[in-house]
Amino acid sequence: MEIILPFKHEDEKNILNNIHPLTRFVLPFILVIPFLIINDIYLILTTILVILIFNLVFRLQILTIFSRLRALLPFVLLITVFVPLYIGDTILFQLNIGILLNIYEEGLIFAITLFFRIFGAAFVFLTFLSSLTYSEFIEALTKLRVIPSFFTGSIIIMLHYIPILAKSNRKVLDAQNLRGKNMTSYWRRLKTHAFIMGKNLVSNMERSEKLYESLKMRGFSGKITFAPKKLKVVDISIVLSFFIISFFLSYLINLELLYTEVFKLFF
Repeated sequence: MEIILPFKHEDEKNILNNIHPLTRFVLPFILVIPFLIINDIYLILTTILVILIFNLVFRLQILTIFSRLRALLPFVLLITVFVPLYIGDTILFQLNIGILLNIYEEGLIFAITLFFRIFGAAFVFLTFLSSLTYSEFIEALTKLRVIPSFFTGSIIIMLHYIPILAKSNRKVLDAQNLRGKNMTSYWRRLKTHAFIMGKNLVSNMERSEKLYESLKMRGFSGKITFAPKKLKVVDISIVLSFFIISFFLSYLINLELLYTEVFKLFF
């Protein structure tokens, strides 16, 4: 599967283009941080629902976002699937697979909450990143004064080489398949992927170092600059609106009672 960065094309237009890139970069943090701090599954589900409506209203590429989320599911499941086996005191049920495994109620609840936390955070960030072009993303990073310029440069180089490494890895694996090398074992395929990625990473690090030295010889100072683009009143009002929405959902609205009443109404 081809790996591409989660940004839109430079020529793609939508309503969000009028909003400053820094605003679109900050908004996901305002929505995600509360449900990462507060252990409330209703808050997570509500945030996901709000962002889903946001995608539909502003006609973002929601199918593309979900296809990228699908690629993260195996990693999220790997993080959460073993949690019910060792966290908790109340045994919900037992599995006998040669050895006796206890499934704890507290661990199962924690695993479900953790799954939706990771899934929800990824969904929120992918939604807003897909509203940015690559150049707008870099501009937003440079506008954040709290991030050092060398760190911004490192992120940009890393993002630049992710598709290159993935494409190079895919070519090597295809060449092996054409020569009759058939890997049926998952762990063998994983080991081969890791070896090829490691080898490509070293070679591309050498290439990036040569590129950086050549840029310095041509007068590159290390700072990435853009044409000045000021924050407008509408940008500040959007940030404040999302902050108020997040505050209301986190502290002032009883989401559990709200969901209970909605379920009673329909079922």
